[in-house]
Amino acid sequence: MSSAGQKVLEFHGGVPAMLLSFGVMFAGILWLGFTGSALPEAFWPFVILGLFVGLVLAKDRQLYIDALVRGISSNMLAIMLLAWFLAGIMARLLRETGLIEGLIWMFIKIGISSAWFPLITFLASSMMSLSTGTSVGTIIGVTPILFPVGYALGANPLLIVGAVIGGAFVGDNLAPISDTTIVSAYSQGTTTQKVVRTRLKYAVVAGTVTILTYIAFAIGNPGQTVRELPELKPMGLAMLLVPILLMYLMIRGQHLVSAMLYSTAFGMILALATGLLTPSGLLSINKAEFTAGGIVIQGIADMWGVAVFTIFLMGMIGTLEQARFIDWLIEKSEKFATTPRRAEIAMVFVSLLVNALTTAGTPTMVMLGPWVRRLGHRFRIAPWRRGNLLDATSCSIIGFLPYSVAVLIPFAMVGTLVKDAAAINFTPVGLIPYVFYCWALMLVMIFAAATSWGIELIDEVEYEREAEEIYGMQEAL
Repeated sequence: MSSAGQKVLEFHGGVPAMLLSFGVMFAGILWLGFTGSALPEAFWPFVILGLFVGLVLAKDRQLYIDALVRGISSNMLAIMLLAWFLAGIMARLLRETGLIEGLIWMFIKIGISSAWFPLITFLASSMMSLSTGTSVGTIIGVTPILFPVGYALGANPLLIVGAVIGGAFVGDNLAPISDTTIVSAYSQGTTTQKVVRTRLKYAVVAGTVTILTYIAFAIGNPGQTVRELPELKPMGLAMLLVPILLMYLMIRGQHLVSAMLYSTAFGMILALATGLLTPSGLLSINKAEFTAGGIVIQGIADMWGVAVFTIFLMGMIGTLEQARFIDWLIEKSEKFATTPRRAEIAMVFVSLLVNALTTAGTPTMVMLGPWVRRLGHRFRIAPWRRGNLLDATSCSIIGFLPYSVAVLIPFAMVGTLVKDAAAINFTPVGLIPYVFYCWALMLVMIFAAATSWGIELIDEVEYEREAEEIYGMQEAL
């Protein structure tokens, strides 16, 4: 959000014109989805068109460009790009060294039906995210391993990706070490232990609905068959040490980029030492054609689609922040919030809308946290309840939006493996209804706000104490 000293970016046509650039981009993505062509690379023209529309409508075009550049230069984007490129390399490494074939061999030997594979994937993704506290790290770690295995065994690819993403947000919402958990607690003046303990009931309901849905799909589709496979060998199972190391480092508190670097380097050394990868597989140069290949170059190339789109999207978000859209939205919502129930409804839907525009849960919570605290305090809503509303909305809607990073990463990593992608609409738009946990969590929190289920109010002593923290001693008296 822009600071008070920055000039406000204004548009010809007011707020509707401000949002038109997002509307143009979103309309293009939906069109691609309905035609079965929603590849990350295909998003590029529409996000650029949206930026051009914003530039034309901006009253101060230099300020618009400055805001766009400021959005692209964010530290968050730099971290995401580093992590994605390393993830692309790791995915290629695990694929080329036979880990996927080894896992397929193992699952066939065990005799696990492909119909149950999405449920297994959801549980595995949930366990990793609960252990690491990161949704993006979980998606990066789980997708290149379990998706190719499940797809080869005959499982529905949309169900597998939805299970990976849904499970990733289980831990993002519940893990005490998750950045969203920490922000949701401290932005509301409470503790992580309190918010985790009180949000369990919402997560349990959403998780139960999700598991029952996967069971229903498994029972209703028992006849899935194994796709055509090459001769399978278990040699590549040694490469399981790579994701195990990644998970261990993240549990120990290593930064995602640091953990990715260590794990990728370890994987390359292990693959070369065991003969699963040759030096030419790592890097090959064709002097005659002046081209280069290998897992490093191919892995980075796999992520270009999502990376370039996100660069432009972050620029668009920068213009939104410069225009003080969040301030405008908060001002309008406070006129609606006249009771505790209406205040909670305002919190939920403002958070959902801002998350839909930014597709970034933690930054959205940082931006909205002070407002949620002031509004909730006015109606004596308990800090942990406010934190739970803020966190759940930030860990749900971004799990199924077709232009969200959480959705684009899996398609960038494994999208080319699905041969009949167009026929089954294996696209970010086609995935929307399949991220069951995120849908369930969002609907549970909307229900909780609309019916006041689980609401807790603070007493007079706590109200006065928090007033001192928020407004200062004089206003509290």
